[in-house]
Amino acid sequence: MRPGWKRSSPDYDRAVRADRIKQSLKNAVYRALGETASGVGAVDGEENRTLRVLMYHKVNDVPENSVTVPVGQFDEQMAQLGELGYRPIALDAVIEYYRNGVPLPPRAVLITFDDGYRDNLENAAPVLQRYGYPAVVFVPVGYLAGTRPLPHDEHLAARGIVNRPLSWEDLAELEAAGIRVESHGIGHRPLADLEVDEAAREITLSKLRLEDRLQRPVRAFAYVKGSEAHYRLVHLSLLKQAGYDVAFTSISGSNGPGTDPLQLHRYNVEPYPTRTFELVLSGACDLISVKDTVAGTHARRLFNAALGTSTK
Repeated sequence: MRPGWKRSSPDYDRAVRADRIKQSLKNAVYRALGETASGVGAVDGEENRTLRVLMYHKVNDVPENSVTVPVGQFDEQMAQLGELGYRPIALDAVIEYYRNGVPLPPRAVLITFDDGYRDNLENAAPVLQRYGYPAVVFVPVGYLAGTRPLPHDEHLAARGIVNRPLSWEDLAELEAAGIRVESHGIGHRPLADLEVDEAAREITLSKLRLEDRLQRPVRAFAYVKGSEAHYRLVHLSLLKQAGYDVAFTSISGSNGPGTDPLQLHRYNVEPYPTRTFELVLSGACDLISVKDTVAGTHARRLFNAALGTSTK
């Protein structure tokens, strides 16, 4: 652990408080925006909301572990999907919809996980199996079975909070549990930060390595970070050339028949109260997507820096 970052130190306590303030502010903004939009009827109709995609990262009960949804709350959110009439679907259904026009069921939802954490297998998979829900995990192959923390987890590792990655051997167990493995590149670097040849390598080599291990085609890619500032149009061409059918951003919102299948939107799911989760699913919070524009990304960086919650 970094000197001065003991759990009882002032620096650690300040970082914990900043993370809590940030989460509270986000919950409040989503709730206020959602209730306002819902109240004035400013929500698109179902015909423009063919597919909702949920984006999770970690599912565990480790305190002060960023981008984490506690196991019990994840279970509640999965139960809430059914109670609200949503239909979790498999990735193949999404691909068939965008490639061949095969209709999706009403209120279709795709459940996804980014970054390849082992708690997806240990904690999320049993919950998903209990509800009979399929899902997708996007893995950065350069971190599978490694010991290095992902770039955005380095500050956690400095505090002694360790998030274990999946191993190559875990992939078969995940797929047997109904969680499909797809690509999140190699080194967890935004494509926009790379030269074109490096981006092509991330896109293509990660696909080939996974296909060799899984013995099946890899057809989906998730952009690292994934806002409008983190990938460019040239990367869509590289994905198409490599043989991907769909790709997922981190831009908030639902997807309709006219959505580019290589720029599908996702809702980043956090430890939301049940009402906030309901509002997000309904589309009442879609205006928050302004944070995923280039200007919005820069504003978020300044906000995080001011709070002291910046990560790589």
